[in-house]
Amino acid sequence: MSRQRPDGTEEVTKRRFRMKFIHHFVGILLLLLCSSVGCARSLARIDVARDAFAVGDLTIAEETLVDLSQSKDRFSSAAALDLAMVELATGDAKSAEQRFRKLRDEFDSLPKVAPVHEAAAMVSDDTARIYRPSAYEQIMIRAMLAVCSLATDGADAESYALQAAMRQSELAEEAKGRGIENVSAIYQSIAFAPYLRGVLREATHHDYDDAARAYQLVSAVEPRFSAVSNDIARANLGSHSNPGHGVLYVIGCVGRGPVLKEVEAPTTTAAMQIASAVLNVTTNQKDGGKDRALALANIASVKVPQVVTPPSEVIGLGVRADGVAIGVTETLTSVSELATKQTEAEMPWTIARAVMRRAAKETTVATVGNQLGLSGAAGSLFHFAAASAWSGSERVDTRCWGLLPREIQVLRAELPAGHYTISLSSIGRSGHPIGGGVERPVTIIDGRNEYLIAIAPDATIYLAR
Repeated sequence: MSRQRPDGTEEVTKRRFRMKFIHHFVGILLLLLCSSVGCARSLARIDVARDAFAVGDLTIAEETLVDLSQSKDRFSSAAALDLAMVELATGDAKSAEQRFRKLRDEFDSLPKVAPVHEAAAMVSDDTARIYRPSAYEQIMIRAMLAVCSLATDGADAESYALQAAMRQSELAEEAKGRGIENVSAIYQSIAFAPYLRGVLREATHHDYDDAARAYQLVSAVEPRFSAVSNDIARANLGSHSNPGHGVLYVIGCVGRGPVLKEVEAPTTTAAMQIASAVLNVTTNQKDGGKDRALALANIASVKVPQVVTPPSEVIGLGVRADGVAIGVTETLTSVSELATKQTEAEMPWTIARAVMRRAAKETTVATVGNQLGLSGAAGSLFHFAAASAWSGSERVDTRCWGLLPREIQVLRAELPAGHYTISLSSIGRSGHPIGGGVERPVTIIDGRNEYLIAIAPDATIYLAR
């Protein structure tokens, strides 16, 4: 048994140990704060790129996103998704397709669970986790691959559309397995996938039954798309187009799409039940299987990511052929609605992770205080300061694919075979054109489809083809 020296050396040693431990602990907090500042800087830069894209400055958008995508920091994958959209907008559909394919394969190969990153997230925040695209982003990667294919030779467009539909079904099954309610409505097929299949089957001039079935699925999942009734009737008649005519499809990626922003959310009963269940399982495993319930702290609210859609005036694309109006694009798939539904469905789990992280930090700070022998006012002050600084260093994970469109819109126009100048203009909320518009020469061939891909985040319109 050690004996305390009369000169008080042991007490001095303890005091020095406490101070050294506190210094190390403060150093860790400062490191987390610096990391938080780095995240804020990347987020600000990616926002600059997205705003530049919306107003027509492709140079700034591309330079910023190239730099971010090559940085290998936490925002690099999200920046790479945005960069692919910029490449498509510049007319380099082949590069965009290659980038989307690479990203799709990388995301698909990610492990289901990454313990090291999950552990890091518990001591910092969700930005320490591996970036995994949300359900709607995974579906849209495949949908945009189909768009890229249409902008080139169209050879793989139908395959990509089928991949989008299959991935949606897989995600629905995964959601059902986790107990998410109303899965059929939240994870229903996006109308764009079966619509494109119908268009391509109809273009063969003999697979009209397949085309009709695809169009009927479109009608079931997106009844607001009024043009599909004509598509069904045409496919049932077995007629692609009138003799001497071809078809122009204008596919518009319209409006500024969904992004994630930090909000304060109340801790719901469902979220607290999830957090409590996970923490109890973890605690019992550590205690050798003893059945011991763990009480969560009274946490009223946490910061979480919420889907928001940046404002944009464009509601559709007006289309003219040689100066004559031939129609306005109509919404086929609302990406913003899809993102909102699926993110809200996942919210209990998002809140639960934030609650567990807060509880873990509170417990750690209390344990450190006890080990340092801090009690009374000093202990309370340490606990408050350390817990507040630690929690304050957190950043909500707002990484996302920010250059997705608000909606995918379509116009089908049957035209006599010949050469045309096709003009597109953004239609504002007043119903009148906004911005300068764009033109593109197009050749319509008897019995064939021609595709014009337009990206219109606002008044600015980019033509991928």
